[in-house]
Amino acid sequence: MPKPQGIISAQEAQTLNDNWTNLRAKANEAAAGQPDNRSSWYSLDDMQNFLDYIKEKNDNVNGVRFYLGVETTKEDLKGMTTIFMVPTEEKDGKNIDIEGAEVMDRGLRGDPPPANYPQ
Repeated sequence: MPKPQGIISAQEAQTLNDNWTNLRAKANEAAAGQPDNRSSWYSLDDMQNFLDYIKEKNDNVNGVRFYLGVETTKEDLKGMTTIFMVPTEEKDGKNIDIEGAEVMDRGLRGDPPPANYPQ
């Protein structure tokens, strides 16, 4: 099996995490009014099922774009950060979101939510 494009080392991941902590954590926590969620977890089965599902539903799917979002509740109007995944397709040489396609969210939060990499 070929190595996927974009693979980075654990040290590079640690650097990305540290950069986020140093450059974004305070602003996110201020906006959320609490320590914000730092990660989302999805099972391999759910990820594979999502990939299979979007391939079945969208003939031209070529990838997945990850977005940051904020999931709010009646009790927590400021919410916590989440990650959702949107299928994409190529149009005019660009990878664009497939409008109206179903997306995936509802990953499990970090444990605890503000935990750093690695958990």
